[in-house]
Amino acid sequence: QYARTELPVRLARRVRAFQGLPFIVGTNPYIKEIYKLYYESFESLEQYSHNTDSTDDHEFGEKLKDLVSRHTDNIPTLARGFLECKQYMNSQDMAAFLDDMIHARIGIRLIAEQCISLMHQHKASENLHEDGYIGIIDTQLNPQKVIKHCVDFVSELCEFNYGQSPETEIDGQTSTTFTYVPVHLEYILTELLKNSHRATVEYARKTGRPDIPKIQITLSQGREDIGIRIRDQGGGVDEEDLNKVFEYSYTTVASKDDNSDPSDVFRDMAEMAMQSGVGGPLAGLGFGLPLARMYARYFGGSLTLVSMNGYGCDVFLKL
Repeated sequence: QYARTELPVRLARRVRAFQGLPFIVGTNPYIKEIYKLYYESFESLEQYSHNTDSTDDHEFGEKLKDLVSRHTDNIPTLARGFLECKQYMNSQDMAAFLDDMIHARIGIRLIAEQCISLMHQHKASENLHEDGYIGIIDTQLNPQKVIKHCVDFVSELCEFNYGQSPETEIDGQTSTTFTYVPVHLEYILTELLKNSHRATVEYARKTGRPDIPKIQITLSQGREDIGIRIRDQGGGVDEEDLNKVFEYSYTTVASKDDNSDPSDVFRDMAEMAMQSGVGGPLAGLGFGLPLARMYARYFGGSLTLVSMNGYGCDVFLKL
C-alpha cells in the first residue's frame, strides 16, 4: 500500500523538478532522456495508486522491477547532461537540483527494492527473517565483512590499473553488528576505498617510496552509531581543493588527453572502473564523494574528510 501510494507522488515531484529547469537545459538529450524516464515511470505506476485490492500485486511487483532496472544508470546520464549544460545554469542551482534528485532517487529505489524483496520473501515465507534480512535491510550487518568484500574488489581494480595495490589492515571493534542497508554501505565504502587506493599508489610513486604504505581501517561502536575511519598515506588533499571535494563534477582524474598510450584499452577499462561508482561509470565526472556523503547522510549519518597535506587523509564515516 505504501509503495503504491508513495512512489507515484515522488516520481511526480521529480517530473515537476525537471519541468522547472531552464528551457535550454531541458532540451539537452541526456537530461531529456531522464525526464522521459521519470515521466513514463510515473504513468506506469500511477494507475496502481487508486486500487486497494491485492489482486494485481504480482503485476505491480513486475512494474517495480522494471522501474529499478530502467533507472539504474540515470545518475551518470544526468551527470553528462549537466556537464554539457554548465554554462546555462549557475552552480548553486545545479547543485540544489542534483541534491534533490539524488536524494529522491535513493528514496524511490529504496521503497521499490524493499517492496520487491518483501513480496519475494512473502512467497518463501517459511524461511522468513532466518538470515537476519527483512527485505533489503540486514538486521545483523557486520561492517568488517562488508569492508573486506569491498577491499578485495578495489584492490583487484587497483592491481589491474597500477600493477600494485596497498595492503589494508582492519582493526578496532571488528565483531560489531548493526541494522543497515548493505548495498548503501558497499557503495560508500567502495567509493572511499577507491580514492584512498588511488592516492596511496600515486603518492608513493611520486615521492619514490619503494614500499606502498598500508591503508588502515578502524571500526568503532558507540551507543547511537557505528564509526568507520579510513586512514591512508596518499599525500592528502591540497588546501585550495579541500572545500571543493564534495562539489559535483570536481575531479582529480587526469583527462584522457594526458594519457601517453591511447591503445591501452584494458588500462582504460580498469581506470574507468577505478573511477566509476556503483550504478554505472562516473568516470572523471566527480560524483563519487558527494554521492557517498549523500548515502551516508540519508539515514542520519555523516562523512567527514580530514586532510594532512603532504601526508595523507582520514575519512570518518558515521552511520
